[in-house]
Amino acid sequence: MENSLNLDLSELVFAWQDDTQDNAYYLDIESGVVKLVNRNLLDLRDLTDEIEQDRHKFLYMPKPDKEQLILDLKEFWSTVQDDKLRNILSMAFESPHLLSSFRKILEGTPSELKRFEEYRQNKTKLRIEEWLSSHALKYELA
Repeated sequence: MENSLNLDLSELVFAWQDDTQDNAYYLDIESGVVKLVNRNLLDLRDLTDEIEQDRHKFLYMPKPDKEQLILDLKEFWSTVQDDKLRNILSMAFESPHLLSSFRKILEGTPSELKRFEEYRQNKTKLRIEEWLSSHALKYELA
């Protein structure tokens, strides 16, 4: 693609999935670099000044949606073939730390954990592509 951004998919996925309250991510639409804004960063003032001065150059990356996470986890849960594992996983939906509980349970079944990580990666990639397209950006994911 001519005049397209070269974007690091793993960097975008990490930023997209980071639900830490103190972290905010911005995509520099000229360089393709993802910038982290956190109040504990040493260069916070320089970074926020840069983003404020060049607002047209930076896109705020939205935080993960808790409701979407629940839907995704339920969708994955419905694909688990092992009834015992599916029953145990259903308990994770009662936890205040849903995602970490879900992962912790899946750690006992490495093949399912791998399948789950691939599932989340693919879902996140699709959402990132939709988000980039909604901003009319031409890009290549690496």
